Amino acid sequence: MKLINIFSKLMVSSLFALTIIFSTFFNSAMAVDSQHSEVAFSDKWMLRLGTYLVDGADTQFSVSSDVGGLGTVIDYSRDLGGESGDTIPRIDAYYRFNPRHRIDFTSFSIDRKGTRTVDIDPPIVIDGEDYAGGTLKSDIKYTLYKLGYAYSFYHSPKVELSFTAGLNMTSYDLSFESNTGVVAKKSSVTAPLPMFGLRMGYAITPKWSVNYLAESFFIEIEDTFKGALVNYELNTEYRLFRNFAIGAGLARIGSSLKVNDPEWKGSVSDSYRGYTLFGTFYF
Repeated sequence: MKLINIFSKLMVSSLFALTIIFSTFFNSAMAVDSQHSEVAFSDKWMLRLGTYLVDGADTQFSVSSDVGGLGTVIDYSRDLGGESGDTIPRIDAYYRFNPRHRIDFTSFSIDRKGTRTVDIDPPIVIDGEDYAGGTLKSDIKYTLYKLGYAYSFYHSPKVELSFTAGLNMTSYDLSFESNTGVVAKKSSVTAPLPMFGLRMGYAITPKWSVNYLAESFFIEIEDTFKGALVNYELNTEYRLFRNFAIGAGLARIGSSLKVNDPEWKGSVSDSYRGYTLFGTFYF
């Protein structure tokens, strides 16, 4: 199953990378001399405003009808001409209310559109409607709101290691419209998914730092709901001033939902990867 393959590969690569980074930098952190009296990553407030350049989007979905008919499993880029990327704003923030405890927040939304002439045989079936022999316009909007908590279990003058836990509110809004007279369809689903992971920050110099995050979660509730989410990020930033830094990074998030509920029946499996450019304010 594609979900399991994505989940396994991302977790193995994340844990492997974290092990290498930790073993490399932990020894150097332990050797820091007594001249470094100020602990890195000690700012109380952080607000990061940036751009997320998504250059790789892979989405598959199906929407079933209320009467039990299964919808066609659709590859959005291949079958409906969906855009493979987007450039969007992204917001990250945290509040450190204690040297070892902090609250994190992340928000972004990816909106992709597609236009494709659909073959008559076989037709594409979405929510019980056949779309065939005409031009089908579509729109998929993926929105993420993340509220997390991080516990810093190791904090030296150059390294911070933290366990993370949080709740991701993931929503999908799907809309379809054909020029063949078929009624336009809209469908949406929102799923709260918890996540757990590890975060690492390493101060190469007092002004230059590297940050790494790996998180994941999987849940299955009988035949009603199945969901999985994996997320990992790597970025670096340079402080131009005491309270302002600029940076860039890599980000990838993969998710999968399968819902069998009277209000919504269907499945969505997707992944987004890209680059981030940002400015960070510290207080």
